[in-house]
This record gives sequence, structure tokens and C-alpha cells, in this order.
Amino acid sequence: MSASEQTIEEFRAACVQFDVRPGDVAANCAAMRAGVEEASDAGATLCVLPELWSTSFLTTFDEATLAAAEAADRELQELTAARGILAVGSAIEAVDGRIYNTATVFDRGERLGSYRKIHMFSPNLEPRHHTAGSEPHLFATRFGRLGVLICYDLRFPELARYYFHKGAELLLVPGQWPEARAQHWRTLLRARAIENELFVLGCNRTGQEASLKSLEPQSFLGDGRIVDPTGEILASGTGDAGALIADIELRKVRTMHRILPVQKDQRPSVYRRLFDEAWPDMLAHSNEGREPDREPA
Repeated sequence: MSASEQTIEEFRAACVQFDVRPGDVAANCAAMRAGVEEASDAGATLCVLPELWSTSFLTTFDEATLAAAEAADRELQELTAARGILAVGSAIEAVDGRIYNTATVFDRGERLGSYRKIHMFSPNLEPRHHTAGSEPHLFATRFGRLGVLICYDLRFPELARYYFHKGAELLLVPGQWPEARAQHWRTLLRARAIENELFVLGCNRTGQEASLKSLEPQSFLGDGRIVDPTGEILASGTGDAGALIADIELRKVRTMHRILPVQKDQRPSVYRRLFDEAWPDMLAHSNEGREPDREPA
């Protein structure tokens, strides 16, 4: 966002949902393009894609797959330039022999930055195959201030609250959230919107895929949500691939801050004391710093 560019107060946003096929980058790119073009044709200028949209979850990462994933990201970047839109969805990123689950924000062909997923989903063996990130990233864009979470991150309110404190107006959540816990996904999207008084756009994939741990098939409902700061669901997915669309009015964020002045009424000194008291227990129960068993990359 240039220094002279004004924030767009009203715009149309979309969650672009499709069946993400493991390792089939060509098919996933075709589905991405079809969904983004559908959204753009309907007037959307901000699009959220599913988690690991170009490859889904893999247990091995050969050079051909890594190169194809990089090419897929470039294709998305070029599409944002051609369509004049902003788009974000997570993909694999290889750095110094490690694989990250990384969401990159592209706006009109420009790479604004990226966010590496902080919370690895241990029930599906994600820590075995991916390295966790450690830095949230607030993006200053023409659509306001954006925070990004990736799927399992949604369960950790501390991260969403960080974005609230930093003035985020939108929270974008690429996800692969299975049907077995669909009610959690839907509830948490609303909860993050209400408690942080911002818009939340959660994009979930469709289709089926085997669990990396149990090898049992998992269904994904394509039940994305676009939620406003009051908790109202502006749009919800019904399982079909394609674009889920809603109109965003950023003034609603400021209105909620005025009606319910949570920022002014909060008690930082109390929270800091409680956090310090809980710190030893948090460390005792956390696996942070303990290297997971890994398979070769």
C-alpha cells in the first residue's frame, strides 16, 4: 500500500473453496483460477484460498513438487495483477531444508509479505513434516489492516488477540477443517470476530482426503464463513466449490469499538500478572522446544 493510497472502506470479499488434491498442483491451480475468476467477475477484490491450496498435506517433498508449488504461487501472484485483486492462501515453503506452511499476501501482483503457521496440528502429524513459524504478521493494505491465521491457529485466542491489539480490522483464515469438528470451526470463526471486534473470513476446502495419521478418509464441508464484528454471518458455504461472497464495510469495526469499548475497558496489568502466574504451567504442558520425530524431507 503506497503512502498516498486511501483505505477502501467498502468492498466485496470472497472465500474461494475447492477440493484440494494431494500433490496434484496442476488440478489445484486450475481450481484456484476458476474460483478466483468467478469471484472477480462477481466484483470481489479480496480473496481467501484454502490452506495448502496448491499441494494439500504431503509426507515427502521432492524437488519437482517444491518447484511446482513455487510456480503455483507465481500463477496466483500474476492472477492478482491481471484481476487487480488481493489474494491470500497458504502453501508449502522450503527454506534451508525446512518446510513451512506459509500464507503469502499478494495484491495486484505485488508480494506484501508472508506469515508462517505458528501452531502445528499434532493430531495429523503436521509437526513431523512442517516447521512451525513464530512471527505473526499484520499487513497494512488498501483494504485495511489484515491479520492472518492458518487453520489450527484459530484455536489459540492469544494470536488473534495480538492482532486485535495491533489494530487489525480483518482476520483471514485459510483452512482445511474436517467435518468431524465442523461445529468447532463455525463457532470459533464467530468467536474470534465477536471478541476482537473485526471481520473474519474463514475459507475451508471441499472434498475428501485421508488423514496422515490414521489413513482414514476425512470429509471437508466447504463451510467457509464471512463474519462481521457483531458475529453476524454475512455468507456461509454449503459444500460447493467456488466463490463464497459478501460485502465488507469497515465502518462496522469502528462502530463496535464505540458501542463496546473493549480496548478502553481492558485491564492489562491484571492480565500480565495472571499470565506470569500461569507461565510455568504453560511451559510444563507445552511441547514447545521439543523436536518432533521427523521423516526425511
